[in-house]
Amino acid sequence: MATTELSGPTRARILTAAWDRVHREGLEALTLQSVARDAGVSRQLLYFHFGNRAGLLLALTRHHDRTSGLPARLAAAARLPPVEGYVAVIRAWLAYLPDVLPVARALEAALVTGEAGGEAWRDRMGELREVLRVAVARLADADRLDPAWTVDEATDWTWVRVQPSAYAHLVGERGWSGADHVDRTVRSLLADLVPTACSPSA
Repeated sequence: MATTELSGPTRARILTAAWDRVHREGLEALTLQSVARDAGVSRQLLYFHFGNRAGLLLALTRHHDRTSGLPARLAAAARLPPVEGYVAVIRAWLAYLPDVLPVARALEAALVTGEAGGEAWRDRMGELREVLRVAVARLADADRLDPAWTVDEATDWTWVRVQPSAYAHLVGERGWSGADHVDRTVRSLLADLVPTACSPSA
């Protein structure tokens, strides 16, 4: 009889196999059968623990975020003064983005087409928006946010400027370097939201 518990190493092996498959072959290549084969487990085990393909997608994106080191970088940013912390959050996310771009773009496409994966996109981008909101709220609490912006408006503006699609268009299609993309994004957001903070070192 199958156990109801999934060991940490087995779960990690399954989610890593799922991530590798999507990263390598695209979202359409992800099936519970293919991941079960890659991870050396039964398809029934995946159904039991993840429910369906959408549940597996959500679990794999959360797992990769946790194991990437991004949470530690975001926590460190939260300990900085408000303007520096806001910049550090943006830089941490944009530095992470190239690694997750193939999966992020696949999930974004699933959101548009209504396929499995759209819920994972909403979940991860919703969490990113909340992280950005905390950083923007710290600017407002310190009277560093331009009064023309509400916290929600400034959060939305930041969130849309750091979307994977923006990176894909500018770096992937237009040939910007990753460093230029990060620097210009940071400088323009500071100019929009915290005008007095914009400087060459930002």
